[in-house]
Amino acid sequence: MQNRHVLGSVKTRVMGCLMALCMVAMTAVPAVALAAPQNGWDVVGGERYWFDDGVMARDKQVYDPESNAWYWFDADGTMARDKDVFVPVSNDDRTRGKWVRYDAEGHMVKGEDFRYGGWYYFDPVTGEMLKGFTYVPSNGGKWVFYDYATGQMAHGERYIDGSHGDEPGWMYFDDTTGAVQYGWKDLPGKRVYYDTTTGRMVYGWQNIGGTSYYFDPATGALQQSEPAVETVYVTPSGSKFHRASCPTTSGHSTRALSRADAVTAGYEACKVCKP
Repeated sequence: MQNRHVLGSVKTRVMGCLMALCMVAMTAVPAVALAAPQNGWDVVGGERYWFDDGVMARDKQVYDPESNAWYWFDADGTMARDKDVFVPVSNDDRTRGKWVRYDAEGHMVKGEDFRYGGWYYFDPVTGEMLKGFTYVPSNGGKWVFYDYATGQMAHGERYIDGSHGDEPGWMYFDDTTGAVQYGWKDLPGKRVYYDTTTGRMVYGWQNIGGTSYYFDPATGALQQSEPAVETVYVTPSGSKFHRASCPTTSGHSTRALSRADAVTAGYEACKVCKP
């Protein structure tokens, strides 16, 4: 009887120890925990990569809230730097989208940017490269033109062909700032005038500041001011014939005669009023 009592006691203690070991095993922290999926930035081989739930970003743009900037990752996962990238609308529609630019730090460029020997402009919100006529608010504001093919700002004389819905015509953009020029402009071999509203070169008869001017229908070069008149005026001691309103005859007595008679009499046209 005594042996049975001892065996029972031993069994009880063994069972207690086993239960205690099971409880420890169930509550103990494992020595090696499973690694959580990688999210955000990681540097591999000196290159920065972006991960979403352990999946490397490839051929897509990513917004990083910490740096408040957009980034682009190429097909191999490397971050785009100092390059222009076409960002498609979606993976299902890769024909439509926008051209954007990323700087040396990989940040999406916004606003004005000088590169490749010229100025470009990127939408301040979306970063899209703007083309065509654009209002740039810097330095008091100005209208400029960015080439439809390259996106580079235009300077000097430029023909707008109207293929993108613009009014066609010759225009002039400031050689330094690129701002649309209006009014009188001296070009090599001719003087022209650009409309004060549209900026396009004018042709034919134009009334500018109350005076009529004639511009060559093909080149836009200024030919003469008001049309020739048949009745002109001369002063007693002068050698020129004038218009009635010529400022050089103010205060002098004049007499009227036909233009033909004035020419026959040896008078020359006044260079001020150009009758």
